[in-house]
Amino acid sequence: MKFSGHETFPVREGWLHKGLKLVSEAPELFLDEEACDHLGVGKNMAKSIRHWLRVLDLAEPSGETTTGNHVLLRKTEFGELVWEKDPFFLQAGTWWLLHVNLVNNRDSASSWHWFFNSFRHDRFDRAVCLESLGRYVEREQKRVPSAATLARDLGCMLLSYARSIPSTNDDPEDGADCPFRDLGLLSYYKTSGYYQLHQGVKDVPMEIFCYAMAKAFGETRGGADVRLHDVARTNGGPGRAFCLTEETLFELVSHLETQDKKIEIVGIAGDRAVRTKVLSEIEWIKRFYDRVGQECHVEQESYAS
Repeated sequence: MKFSGHETFPVREGWLHKGLKLVSEAPELFLDEEACDHLGVGKNMAKSIRHWLRVLDLAEPSGETTTGNHVLLRKTEFGELVWEKDPFFLQAGTWWLLHVNLVNNRDSASSWHWFFNSFRHDRFDRAVCLESLGRYVEREQKRVPSAATLARDLGCMLLSYARSIPSTNDDPEDGADCPFRDLGLLSYYKTSGYYQLHQGVKDVPMEIFCYAMAKAFGETRGGADVRLHDVARTNGGPGRAFCLTEETLFELVSHLETQDKKIEIVGIAGDRAVRTKVLSEIEWIKRFYDRVGQECHVEQESYAS
């Protein structure tokens, strides 16, 4: 498990575009001492961008090294697709995809994986959350990071998602421009110091819901009937990733099946199950971007006429 690398910075608007552009055009510059100048950010922010590209599965080690034996990055298959279809990261669906990747990255985004898959409080303060994370790490591995390290990692995670109520823009370093906040998963109430996890229905595209299904249950079970209970509670699956209860999960799938029969609720021996078409993870992503692209094209034609 890893609890560092982001330099305490949540992802910021524009960072991933800048990072993927550099990976695409001149990956060796990421290792340059002047990488911050190429990216237009501070030195620690440049390190953070490199970290986020990797933990979000947008970039990976290329196998090539420089004369100083430093490993260069290249775009992953997922990163190539995002760079082709949504290079400026404007689609909300792109951020849902990145979120699902974080929730499933136990090794490099451990606090994120733990919070969405294992933390069981929907209303909490930071002290309770940190204590729970510490106990989890002690159970899972022999070598436990310092309390300060865990606190910094947890703080970055909470800043990534929590919208402050009431909202203020007093501090430019408070992570307010992190696009993960727009997913509507978490709120922070300043007067009480409590966080609230939102377990209602979210506007998750059908293809991305199915992408989370493929992540959790594998491609072979992607088209099988998976019990609603398992969809809600399996680590990395739609219930955990999108913060849904069984009932709000049922409500969301019921809505999605009215739009596309590639997903539906079915009954099995008196139990409810989710059935999806058998497709690979990357194929679900391609279908999402193809549909969004077609919808944008139709809207442009309508506007032009």
